[in-house]
Amino acid sequence: MSNQTGLRPTTSPSARRWQPTSRTAFFGVLLVVLVGYTEMAFELEWTSAGGRVGPGFFPRIIGILGSVMCLGALLDSLRPGREGDEESPEDEVGEGDLGRHPAPLLLVVVAGGLLGATFVALGAIIAGTLFMFGMLAFLNPGRWGTNAVLSVAIPLGLYLLFQTALNAGLPEGLLPRF
Repeated sequence: MSNQTGLRPTTSPSARRWQPTSRTAFFGVLLVVLVGYTEMAFELEWTSAGGRVGPGFFPRIIGILGSVMCLGALLDSLRPGREGDEESPEDEVGEGDLGRHPAPLLLVVVAGGLLGATFVALGAIIAGTLFMFGMLAFLNPGRWGTNAVLSVAIPLGLYLLFQTALNAGLPEGLLPRF
């Protein structure tokens, strides 16, 4: 129905304000869980006795960011017309064939296991570089220059971030500390 001017359907302002849906309930429960997680994270020490990053450093960041994002999703789910307007991603792209690539999946899992097994012996930089180069050679074939730069830059950058900036103490392995 339209109002007397014929421009818009008439709805009461209170009906347009809040429309809780099943998504709202999901995000509400998830927000309660994340707030509880964040509270537990703030009970952990921020730094260790040695001046390094303590066990509460990353859980605090994850808890705060997760709570903020979940609150935003909860408020977005309250907007009118959200439940019926959305199309699921499966509607747009069709169903995925999840069993088509067992060999690449197995290769990535085995490479991850090798990374974990050699991380201490070879060190963070060398093990990370070998892992990145192997994965990029498989997933990004033919781009040897880009793969080589990324394979060295990312593990080195992460090492410097964790070792120098965060004082987290990564294994040196074959390379001396710099």
